Amino acid sequence: MGAALIEALDACNRRFGRSAVVPGAAGFAPKREWLTKFEMRSPRYTTRLDELPVVAAA
Repeated sequence: MGAALIEALDACNRRFGRSAVVPGAAGFAPKREWLTKFEMRSPRYTTRLDELPVVAAA
């Protein structure tokens, strides 16, 4: 790739966020639609069963 093209990619990524624009040869990794909510778990989630969240299905 030419230096001007790389500079244009870098400028776009600085403006829109890391990896917003990548060369096609880099491949495509789909975004995950969910994230684990670690802040919602009990600090002792492996040792205290009474602190686990309760889920009820209707």
